[in-house]
Amino acid sequence: EKKKLKKQKIDEPINNSKVPFALPSGWIWTRLSDITTKIGSGSTPRGSNYSKSGVPFFRSQNIYNSGLVYDDITFISNEVHRQMRGTAVLAGDILLNITGGSLGRCALVPNNFKDGNVSQHVCIIRSAYEQKLFLHKVVLSPYFQKFIFDSTTGAGRQGLPKYNLEQFLIPMPPLAEQKIIVGKIESLMNKCDQLEKIVPQNKRNTELLMQAFLAEAFKA
Repeated sequence: EKKKLKKQKIDEPINNSKVPFALPSGWIWTRLSDITTKIGSGSTPRGSNYSKSGVPFFRSQNIYNSGLVYDDITFISNEVHRQMRGTAVLAGDILLNITGGSLGRCALVPNNFKDGNVSQHVCIIRSAYEQKLFLHKVVLSPYFQKFIFDSTTGAGRQGLPKYNLEQFLIPMPPLAEQKIIVGKIESLMNKCDQLEKIVPQNKRNTELLMQAFLAEAFKA
C-alpha cells in the first residue's frame, strides 16, 4: 500500500504593498520560516516525568532576554530526553516564550551549551544562518514584539500560533550590516548595564532607552 504524501504548503510571494515599511537599499523582506530550519514548541514530559538531575528542562521562567536562567530549573532523565529528541535545544537556538505573562521574552542559547529540552510554553526558533545574534535582536525589537502580541489567541493564557510566527516578516540587511547593527546594540546594552550599576533608580530609564534604540534599528 502506497503511503499518502502530505501536501506541502507553498507560501505566496511577499506583496510589497503589504510590507510594514520601506527598506534601505540592499535589504530584503523575508518570512521567518524562510530563514529558519525549525520553529516549534516543546511538550510536557508524560506524567510530568521530572528528575532531580539529568538534562535541563527549560520552562518559561528560565527564559530571559539576557539569556537562560537556571534558578528554579528542573530536569528530565536522559531516557525522557531521547524520547523528546524532536524538541532538544541546540547551541545557537532562540528560545521564545509563547504563552502567559512572559509572552515575548526570548533567550539566545550560548555557543558552549550542552544539552536541554523545552516545555510547551517555549518555542525553538533555529536560524538557518550564521548571524544568530541579529535574529535574536530582531525578535526583541518593538517591531517584532508588536507582531507577537497582535497575533496571540486565547483568553487568560494567551498563545502564539506556530503558523502566525512562521509568517512574520523579517527585514534582512546584508551580513556586513547585520554585524554592524548587532555591534551597536550590544555596545548600547553594555552602557545601559553600566548605568544601572551606577544609578540603580535609573533602571526603568535604561530599559526605555534600550527599547528606543531597538525601535530605531528596525525601522526605515
